[in-house]
Amino acid sequence: MSMRTRLVPAVLAFVLILGASPARAADPSPPPSPPPVPSAGPDAVDGTSVHAEMLEEHALDPAAFTEGGVPLARTGGAEGTTAAQGGIGGLPNGLFREVLGYLPYWTLNSQSLANLDYSLVSTLAYFSVGAQSNGTLAKVETDGDPTTGWAGWTSSAMTGVINAAHARDAKVVLTVTMMSWAGNHTAMTTLLNSSTNRARLAAEISAAVKSRNADGVNLDFEPVPTSLRSQYTSFVRQVKARLVADGAGSFLSVATMAGAATWDTGYDVAALSAPGAADALMVMAYDFHWSGSARAGGVAPYSSPYIFDVAQALADYLEVVPAAKIIWGVPYYGREWSTTSSALNATTNDILTSRAAYYTFHRTEAAEHGRLWDGTGRVPWYRFQDTPHGTWVQGYYDDVQSLTAKYDLVNGRGLRGIGIWHLLMDGTRPELWNAIDANFQGIWFEDILGSPFRYDVLWAADEGITAGCGFERFCPKASVTREQMASFLARALHLPAASRDWFRDDASSAHQADINRVAQAGLAAGCAAGRFCPRSNVTRGQMASFLARALHLPSATRDWFRDDNGTTHEGAINRLAEAGVTGGCASGRYCPEASVTREQMAAFLHRAFGR
Repeated sequence: MSMRTRLVPAVLAFVLILGASPARAADPSPPPSPPPVPSAGPDAVDGTSVHAEMLEEHALDPAAFTEGGVPLARTGGAEGTTAAQGGIGGLPNGLFREVLGYLPYWTLNSQSLANLDYSLVSTLAYFSVGAQSNGTLAKVETDGDPTTGWAGWTSSAMTGVINAAHARDAKVVLTVTMMSWAGNHTAMTTLLNSSTNRARLAAEISAAVKSRNADGVNLDFEPVPTSLRSQYTSFVRQVKARLVADGAGSFLSVATMAGAATWDTGYDVAALSAPGAADALMVMAYDFHWSGSARAGGVAPYSSPYIFDVAQALADYLEVVPAAKIIWGVPYYGREWSTTSSALNATTNDILTSRAAYYTFHRTEAAEHGRLWDGTGRVPWYRFQDTPHGTWVQGYYDDVQSLTAKYDLVNGRGLRGIGIWHLLMDGTRPELWNAIDANFQGIWFEDILGSPFRYDVLWAADEGITAGCGFERFCPKASVTREQMASFLARALHLPAASRDWFRDDASSAHQADINRVAQAGLAAGCAAGRFCPRSNVTRGQMASFLARALHLPSATRDWFRDDNGTTHEGAINRLAEAGVTGGCASGRYCPEASVTREQMAAFLHRAFGR
């Protein structure tokens, strides 16, 4: 794990603006029956989600992108380090939970992308390209120009993002959106009620993914009305099947509302997460307080005496969806409201209109006005008097402390991971990245990227056999010395302390105790009388003898290699080959005199002791 140092930005996105606010929802003090609305906060008539809100705010952004070339395909393997930690396997960067981050097209500039830490994400979800009622993707405007979403997806900037992510074995998926928050579901109904249109859109999505060597799709249709519940599930299954049939990247996630597990919505979360449908649900566990809320409060409160909250939403999901299929959404944004008083969770008024704002904005506001803590909601907040407009203003947001409370839920409940809306709202600040590092990244070495033995290295680190050669470094190509080999074996075998000093040339070695352990166990006899030669490199032949003794391997039934004939270690080499611990260095060859590298050592040990 690492801690990152960054410059402090003065970047903000959206602020309270003067003017009439949307009609305000009544306080939903936990009702006996959940209301028939498709999200935890906004309803389908006068509300909207933060995804839709920000998409609308950027709707007129010019398509100022340069077309990019075809990105490189993701070729990395699955090197999850997670079995011992109860995590999710097959994730990159030593992560033991999924870290999915939405990356909107309005962040595809060099200044913003410079702050994207590819070493702490497992999946980047480009946001977004729209779906149209006739089953096509929104690629072209009415004037013939490309839509901004499509131009961003096919841009040189996005090619760079995909290449950088794939170099870290991280996935990149295309988010396909269809928003109907105005209460008019005509377009969505036309699309989902037509088998022809559904099939056409599935084909277009698959082609868009495959042409960019991407790794899958995030479907963000919101809100889906109950009348389209079965049709949407069918469409999700069609998309999955088409991706697989076309040989495209097929990791499929579906964005769902926080209340969808129990409320009357178009999201059949059990069916959407069933085999043949989505690989994971990306639960938008924010917008609990929204722009039209009757009270100010956290957009993702842990608990609340007034509204539906994170703890209840997660409990509901876990009743119907396997934990390993839940990606729990977390906000990198917050909100300000104008309020009738300074009290925590005060009622809101219509003097100012709430807008979603970046983490950096709220952090600056809290520093200026005084950071407070909502102990029930487990979120930070602040307040101040806006004298010109004659009103109190309250702001609520998430920071390291509040996000860590949610991350504890994710780890404690064994969820697949987190989904961030959205990346880069923290500008150049390091603390939100550091929180991911601290909560979701296990042992990791930056210099094992591209190593064919990285899984073996991470296994050895997880087992406590190695701690690397420096800060987040393993030195995979460095040769293993005899003293290092002694420590690797002593740790792997949990050898007891020795009762005597066996050699006279290891007194200055930091590994002396381990050298004596392996000698007393009969694994090493030294290099000469009374000498161990601790700083000499270990050859592959010597490694074979060390391991054959440690494993008490029986004699081999055949000669496995042609280049070790007559060597001191030939018998041990054959024992190791027959046990499946080594396949040699090339066809019919073992290279017994070659030095063992640290990454090769990890592979030898994993095969010997990790089965």
